Amino acid sequence: TLLYTIKFESDHMNCQIKSPCCPFISSTFKDFHEERDYLVKHIFPELQQICKDKCTYFAPIDLRWGINKNQSQAGRVISLCLDYIHTGSPYFICLLGDRYGYHYDEETSDQSSKDWFRKNLEVAYKEGHTWIYSHKDKSITELEIISALEHSDCTRSFFYFRDQDYVKKKFPDGPTEEQRQIYCVENAKSSEKLVRLKDKIRASQKVATFSSAKELGDILLRDLKAAIEIDYKDSDTMVRLPHLPPVVNERIHNLTPEKREMILSHHLFEARNGDPSRLADFGLGLLDTLNSHAYSIGEPTSKPILLITGQQGCGKSTLLSRWALQYDSDVPLITHYIGCSTYSRDLSYMLENVLQILGVNLEEGSGEVPLTAQCTSKQWSALQDNIEHFNQAIQKQRFVLAIDCLESLSADSDHSHVIEDFTWLPNSIPDTCRIIITCTTPSQHYDYFTRNYNSKGEANFTEHVLGGITDVSERNVVVQKHLETYCKHLDPQQLHTICNTSLSHNPMYLVAVANELRVFGIYEEVDSQIDNIVEAPTQEELWYNIFIRWCRDYGWSDNLQSHPSGEPFGWVQDALCFIAMSRRGLTETEILGALYMIGYRDSSEVRSADWASFYRAAQDSLIKEHTGIFSLAHGCVQKAVLCSVMGGTPEVNVTRATRYPTHQLRRMPSMFRRTHNCYHTKLAKYFETQPTNWRVLEELPWHWSQAHEWGKLHEIVRTPRYFELFRSSSEINQFNTFKIDLFRYWDEMKQHAPNIPGPAETYNGMVRKELIRAVEECGETPDQAEEDLARLVSQVRDCVSSKERVVKLSKSAWLAGQFLGEICDYEPGTQLLKHALKLCPGKEVDLLYQINYSLGKVYYYKVEWQHARSSFNEAIEKLRLSSLENKLEEECALYNNIVSTYLLLKQLDEAENLLRETKNKFGMLSNYKKSPGYYMYRFNKSRLLTKRANKIPNEHVAEKSALFAKANRIFDKTLDFRKRHYGWRHPLVALNWQEKGFLYRQWENRGQSEVCFKNALKIYDEVLSHDHVLRATCNYHLGMIYEELYKWEDALSCFEIALEIRQKRYSKRFWKDIARRQQNCRKRVRLKVPSSEDRSP
Repeated sequence: TLLYTIKFESDHMNCQIKSPCCPFISSTFKDFHEERDYLVKHIFPELQQICKDKCTYFAPIDLRWGINKNQSQAGRVISLCLDYIHTGSPYFICLLGDRYGYHYDEETSDQSSKDWFRKNLEVAYKEGHTWIYSHKDKSITELEIISALEHSDCTRSFFYFRDQDYVKKKFPDGPTEEQRQIYCVENAKSSEKLVRLKDKIRASQKVATFSSAKELGDILLRDLKAAIEIDYKDSDTMVRLPHLPPVVNERIHNLTPEKREMILSHHLFEARNGDPSRLADFGLGLLDTLNSHAYSIGEPTSKPILLITGQQGCGKSTLLSRWALQYDSDVPLITHYIGCSTYSRDLSYMLENVLQILGVNLEEGSGEVPLTAQCTSKQWSALQDNIEHFNQAIQKQRFVLAIDCLESLSADSDHSHVIEDFTWLPNSIPDTCRIIITCTTPSQHYDYFTRNYNSKGEANFTEHVLGGITDVSERNVVVQKHLETYCKHLDPQQLHTICNTSLSHNPMYLVAVANELRVFGIYEEVDSQIDNIVEAPTQEELWYNIFIRWCRDYGWSDNLQSHPSGEPFGWVQDALCFIAMSRRGLTETEILGALYMIGYRDSSEVRSADWASFYRAAQDSLIKEHTGIFSLAHGCVQKAVLCSVMGGTPEVNVTRATRYPTHQLRRMPSMFRRTHNCYHTKLAKYFETQPTNWRVLEELPWHWSQAHEWGKLHEIVRTPRYFELFRSSSEINQFNTFKIDLFRYWDEMKQHAPNIPGPAETYNGMVRKELIRAVEECGETPDQAEEDLARLVSQVRDCVSSKERVVKLSKSAWLAGQFLGEICDYEPGTQLLKHALKLCPGKEVDLLYQINYSLGKVYYYKVEWQHARSSFNEAIEKLRLSSLENKLEEECALYNNIVSTYLLLKQLDEAENLLRETKNKFGMLSNYKKSPGYYMYRFNKSRLLTKRANKIPNEHVAEKSALFAKANRIFDKTLDFRKRHYGWRHPLVALNWQEKGFLYRQWENRGQSEVCFKNALKIYDEVLSHDHVLRATCNYHLGMIYEELYKWEDALSCFEIALEIRQKRYSKRFWKDIARRQQNCRKRVRLKVPSSEDRSP
């Protein structure tokens, strides 16, 4: 593949081409298999990475096999070798040992050998190598050397001679006759020729001597690396963007190097992936479809989105890249290949990439006043701004956007709803914009897309299914083109074997097969290798083949014996399993540390160089994120690791006999579970040894959870250092990912291990132990009374002199109480928060603010609204004295909470006055209308209007309806904002639906009220615990609606749920009315009273 680059010079651009690095490797074959294999598997992958960084690629010409039978029978072997030397110039690598090599010998009695050599010399002469007859007695190896030094421009020639004592060291007892035939000189005449050849080379070239394959590899790597650094110097070049106007190319060129690299990584991928030779004529019909769609800008009858779908590996990315390279229009084409770089999977990164190309200034907000940090809430992120800018750009600019591999698009956990609901893509796309998306089917993202855009009116889409390569001749060309890059050719029968398998319609399969053949080095066994590869009836079994080779080439140690079952064994297997079993992937340090822990030590220790060697060889199957975390690149690779390397899962269906033992591919589920748990346990034990940080918290509890080790998981969630990290905010945890994890872990323990102490007992015990330890450190005897922490708190206040220690204890009690309040354990949560207040020194105003705020929230949900308001007011006082940067926004949030208490206590005048003050506070913030807190203010305002309207007598129908309508409009706006900001599954969205239900019920629109309460309940049921008080409230009010609609059975069901939760959480006065209504409905259901006979519920 030739990579197109552009250098900007003054007002015009010069197109340049970087040629690949393709050194020809010359040596005798049989005695250099070990060295060649080592170079192919350990050195060439590193050189490939170096060349890749230089915007080229490394394709060594290794002709141990590659000349097919037709070429050989036509006498073209020598001619092709000499031609390939010219192709690979200026690079040439020569390895010489103790053998001279195959040559024309008049004295031999083998007439067929003479005829073969004579025919090849004649063909070479006729094809332009006229000098060859003057050297007809030379070996093929010496002919290659003469061609490189005298008849080709091989200015980068490297010669490596094997140590003369190599055979003695390799065979201390002397070589056998068979070994002598391979490693020792043929005869005395050949010995003389070899000596003259080496002397001639030493006289004109620099020669290095080696005694092992590894030593050769180190020397060759050093030499070639230095040459490549000189020949491929970094320059002010960039990948050509032929589908963008010059002004846009200039704009990209003037970006900072980091931003320019972000954009160019996609076009480097495009240039490599879209080379027309890569998949021959595959998909030409769909190229016309892509053109028609892109050129339909301005046509109102055309659908704006084209969706290309197909199975993984069917050629979607290559097709899109090829089309993009030949795109020719004045309308800019912006391409984004998800997965082509470490950042490319992130939605915010993708949008920023597009906006940078379009020239949108991301430093400015969309309003009249620039967005500043002062008005940005904790939960607001750059993603929201990028979505807004992107939506505006679609409406205002003309461009075509192509997004590849939609199924891999992701966002942080707090914004996963943006992916699921496709809120980043406008509902209505104008005629000035066209969008092309490729997506694997089946996949979740495909379901998300079709679910949303089948019902979005104007934004409907056209879908085209890519079924793979149906024409066998096209499959032949794909394999041949891939191998031709490395100067290898297959016979027609070999191609027929590969391209007529059941999987050969899949381009990924064909490329994987070609890659396996490329690194294979024994000519006599090529047919056998092809049979072994194509014997696999599934992609998983093909990858099993590849894993076996990886284990053999990189993961085996002299100290490790083969597993009795014949399965792959060694560190490569364990490393792949660790990555597959990890939650977010693993860093190199984590992989090597885990391997060391399970026994790869001393002579078997896996070091960074070993991992680097394997990664370079397998980098197409592994992704390295910018954080250094490695993960498996494709779903089929992940599945292959789980199915093949780890022993298989029941869904693998072997349709015919294979060479693999069946127990390797189809183990029983219980066996897989033990293997599954084994790797989770190993990783958990590794992370237990690491310092506490976000990576440990991300992986450690998750692995104990996956291994079903509930006692170990309980130990983690109750350990103070882990619990504090779970509950604390930081740059890594700004979206409360760990807080959500903690809720999930407790739900799992409650479901699977009911005997484990609950959260209230656990965290009361945790705080107690911390307090006892603090008292004991002071030399005092702690009060061990379990029924009350107050005495221990008093002891700590009296005897602990360290302010930092007391603050830490107060913070621990605060976080525990806050968590218990959030899971509706209100009473123990309240007590812990009170203890935190008592412990906290008076000057720690930041912490006092947080504790009072949390205590106010717990009182609020305990329906103790007076106490809640007092705590919120106390929090405001401490906030004003604090050093927090966003005090004004936090104060607005507290005002919103106090307004809620006034509304619930029906103190409407006080609520209205405070709402007015809240609005004034928001007015002091820049661009406050983008703040979620402002929409909470609007939400409270609509609640106030609803309550005002309810107080108006029924005779004033117009006035009452006007207030209800105004409140409903505000509710709709806040609902729309919350859906976009939090996602439709968020509890705040459910609360909005619930308040709309109240409004419609008071407006006597019971049908709409029922719909609203059902929407709210659907969200609560999905995201809250089954005994959450909000579920009780929603079921209670929905039950009353059913009563009024005479749906007695539905009402009874709702009241039963509400009563069960309220009886668990509150005193009798809060569930007495529910119990009465439940009895009433039960009576009517038992008597089977039809709704037509009942008029008064």
